[in-house]
Amino acid sequence: MMRESKLLQAYREHEWELLRFLARRLGSAHLASDIAHDLYLKLLGAADHPDIRDRKAYLFSMAANLATDHLRVEGRRGQILAEQAGSVWRQTDELTPERYIMARAELNHLQKVIAGLTERSRQVFHLSRYEGKSQAEIAAILGLGATTVYKDLKLVMDTLLKARRRFRLAADEVGEHEK
Repeated sequence: MMRESKLLQAYREHEWELLRFLARRLGSAHLASDIAHDLYLKLLGAADHPDIRDRKAYLFSMAANLATDHLRVEGRRGQILAEQAGSVWRQTDELTPERYIMARAELNHLQKVIAGLTERSRQVFHLSRYEGKSQAEIAAILGLGATTVYKDLKLVMDTLLKARRRFRLAADEVGEHEK
């Protein structure tokens, strides 16, 4: 049987305090529990560090860093979703034959842009947008880090938004010449 590290012992000793600390910081007991579990998993795989003087302060610092990272990722995810929502035509837009043709042309253009992405970026995009997988699930499926998945997804979304803007600008220019 493997001996439990001093940090893991400290975690068990201060678990309730950590949960309360994280719940206050994150505004959610459920989320606090998830972050505390992430911390526990990190500690399970970590070697003992004899040079850590105040294990409780070290644990709380680790927990605060995990919470900050989570809030940063969620904040960016909200930005990505807001950008994505702004890039979709509204349901109130009238679907005319011209709009249908333009939408098909735009879709074809975006499919070509997606085809030009790296295989990994296409996989991340597909798992996220078509299969509804979370970034953590995608990381596990593809054997990648969560940061890599986030960066790939951000790159794809930025690429698609820029391609869409270029397509619309070109379409507007063609429309101006036809008038």
